[in-house]
Amino acid sequence: DNIFGSSSTDAAESMIEAFAPAIEAEIPWAAVLGNHDQESTMTREELMSFISSMDFSVSQVNPFVDNLSSLDGRFIEIDGFGNYHVQINGASGSGLANTSIVNLYFLDSGDRSTIPGIRGYGWIKESQLTWLHNLSNSLQ
Repeated sequence: DNIFGSSSTDAAESMIEAFAPAIEAEIPWAAVLGNHDQESTMTREELMSFISSMDFSVSQVNPFVDNLSSLDGRFIEIDGFGNYHVQINGASGSGLANTSIVNLYFLDSGDRSTIPGIRGYGWIKESQLTWLHNLSNSLQ
């Protein structure tokens, strides 16, 4: 969790406080949601949209639309909010400056189970695994 939603009266303000050290240091940062973040004043989609708009954030609500998420011209719905990847290039001025040396993958495991009869926390869904598999294969 970035914030404990039930004890936060203003989710946006709590997120600003949570990420302030990275923002003040002008360090690029990324986040995904925990299972309690949305228990405050914003939905999961609103929270990820807010996080992705914050200074120095490289977070995304979901992947940019590309050929990795289409099937016969239709776009596959990806479960959750905060499924994305970040490519890290080599150091500026080095021979790897324009080369991806690390790929970081972020997945939203949700908050709670939405299946009747199954209690507890959420999990990574098939649509997310398909996206991850297709993306990682295309980056090799």
